[in-house]
Amino acid sequence: QRGYARQELDLKVGVAFSRFQTRFFQGRYGDLDSAVLSYGPCQTPTLGFVVQRHVQIETFKPEPYWVLDLAVLKQGRICRATWESGRSFNQNKVNSLVIKCREADPPCKARVTSVVSKDKKQGRPTPMNTVALLKACSKALGIGPHAAMQTAERLYLSGYLSYPRTESTAYPKSFDIAGTLRQQAGDNRWGSYVRDLLSEGHNKSKGGVDMGDHPPITPCRAAGPHELSGDMGRIYDLVVRHFIASVSHDAVWRSTRVKLELDTLGDQGKFTISGKKLSSPGFLAIVLYKQYGDEAGDSKDGEDDEEERELPDFTEGEEIPLFTSSSGSSRVAVAPGVPTWATLDVKERMTTPPTHLTESELISLMEKHGIGTDASIPTHIENILKRNYSELIPGRKLCPSKLGLVLAQGYHLIDDSLVLPKIRSDIEGECNKIAKGLADKCEVIKKAIDIFEGKFDFFVKNINKMDILFGSSFSQLQDIGTPFTRCGLTRRYLMYINGPPPRLYNKYTETVYPLPAGGVIKQWTGRKCSAPDCNFELCLYSVGAPPRTFPLCPYCFNHPQKEWGKIPGEDEFSNEVPEDSVDREDEAKERKFRRLGGRSLILECPHPDGHPLIEDLTVSPDPDSDGVLILDPHFGPKWRLCSTRDPTIVHLPKEVHKVTILDRTEDVLGCHYMQIEFDAEKSPLEDGKVKYTSCFPTDDLMQNLVRVHRGSERLNASGRGRGGR
Repeated sequence: QRGYARQELDLKVGVAFSRFQTRFFQGRYGDLDSAVLSYGPCQTPTLGFVVQRHVQIETFKPEPYWVLDLAVLKQGRICRATWESGRSFNQNKVNSLVIKCREADPPCKARVTSVVSKDKKQGRPTPMNTVALLKACSKALGIGPHAAMQTAERLYLSGYLSYPRTESTAYPKSFDIAGTLRQQAGDNRWGSYVRDLLSEGHNKSKGGVDMGDHPPITPCRAAGPHELSGDMGRIYDLVVRHFIASVSHDAVWRSTRVKLELDTLGDQGKFTISGKKLSSPGFLAIVLYKQYGDEAGDSKDGEDDEEERELPDFTEGEEIPLFTSSSGSSRVAVAPGVPTWATLDVKERMTTPPTHLTESELISLMEKHGIGTDASIPTHIENILKRNYSELIPGRKLCPSKLGLVLAQGYHLIDDSLVLPKIRSDIEGECNKIAKGLADKCEVIKKAIDIFEGKFDFFVKNINKMDILFGSSFSQLQDIGTPFTRCGLTRRYLMYINGPPPRLYNKYTETVYPLPAGGVIKQWTGRKCSAPDCNFELCLYSVGAPPRTFPLCPYCFNHPQKEWGKIPGEDEFSNEVPEDSVDREDEAKERKFRRLGGRSLILECPHPDGHPLIEDLTVSPDPDSDGVLILDPHFGPKWRLCSTRDPTIVHLPKEVHKVTILDRTEDVLGCHYMQIEFDAEKSPLEDGKVKYTSCFPTDDLMQNLVRVHRGSERLNASGRGRGGR
């Protein structure tokens, strides 16, 4: 019930907003780099997180600050101490402290006030749920959330991993930990470690919650080192190591903190030197923790602030001579025979902005604010990339695109709750109440729909605020494009806009004519459409490899008639052309918006076979499809016939010099006769004749001379790709 409520809300709200803003903006601006301007109650707050971090970076102003830098040379090692006062934005103040130490009498010394060494545990990781898997794959393996989830599902279907969509972070009581470990005991990558763990006794998993849906992600059977390859092998390796680590012993670090004071400076002269050394690796021996980051285990007592290094021996009460230079440089002359000394200097540094959100950080924010579920988080991140709202930059970080920035800022101008996570988080809380039996599904849906209905009405009334942002960032249709063909209504040139989606625009009437996608559109020397009352100049549409070329009328493509037959690129329901003229006009507008939304991929002839343009060129039915064979509208010099519904090309013999379509048609089949002229020197006809009239479907002579080629529906790929997701 919770899932159905969530799905219904997201669908209804998303469709309403997406439909409206796509209709409003796609017909006004020509260089939008997204076919659909989608909105989603989860997708848009996800974009909001990315934009918020980007704005913080762009508005950040670096400022200089200064710190005291105390370096201690002892036992041949230099240790740099941290100034406990932190930093100062007043350079004179910090310089005065160094001068005070330099002029001190007796000479200033650094005194060791305490030396504390103790063992600190680094806890083993909790069992892996979906969110932990996605974060670990992005951070440790460089695999995006969407690709990681797809790969994990393939491993599940192949029987290597348990179900990868789970919120549980605790193994159920019935789970056989020892048996699962024994499955991995023979692997040469971790078998020795597992055998030792079984002999010593494995640990219980740490903390976590059993949500009761599915157990945490674990290996289900062993896979040899070369059994799985690519991302499947890497993710399997990650999951196995994580599982073994989750029932291993904690790691133990030997931590040492040395506190020093410069008595001359009082409270402002306190410094700390810290370091840690691994004394018992525990689970770290099996987890690749340097790549794993914060997913490898929890941090306690601030041990992450400590550098992994071995410190020299310090003694409480020890005094270390301090050297300062009059020039302010840290390079000093050291008296021979002094084994331990320290230098004090001023270091200038700059404040730095935050970095763009990594995928792992974005997943954490989404989980924290209740945006999406463990199963849908990868889809929301993939959507903002696929819609060109954001792009993936090095380091698996997300940077918003110009379109993403404009959309997010536009939502903030109109109603910031559309992009902030709170309202979606509140709805998720209500959906959770449904699962617990504390709320009724229908009431939750009605309440949420009422809220968004009010927001939608307000959004529609104030869309001009967002339009101002679009106008300052994108080019309006009348300012871009190239003159292409003439309009049959105004005789003005239509401007060709490459898109996506491709379209023609009449800047005098502000009319948009979407064009088919998936092929190449070219001009065709001023030829006009032969359909009644049309008179639009024609284009040529080429698709497939090798390309098949068809005539294209911009007006007829967007206003098909019922008597022409099945509309290419439309499903069975959309192919129903209403009888009533008003309904027909509404359906034409709907088709236009679908095509403006990028749903006009057509890999065949863009007109029905009954369109007058196609009928005028038809010379035969296509025996291999429900289409027809038409004469290639290039009209030579390489003469050929193209199938309207199948990637079939019929090459006429090279000896053909000219082909003319006659008005005469075959009585039964309804196709046109062709008049074929051969080269005089190469004519295959008897007595050296060069002219020949052919009804191709029944002409044995011509069918024996032609060559039939079956190609591909798609053009050769030549676009850019986005890797690593």
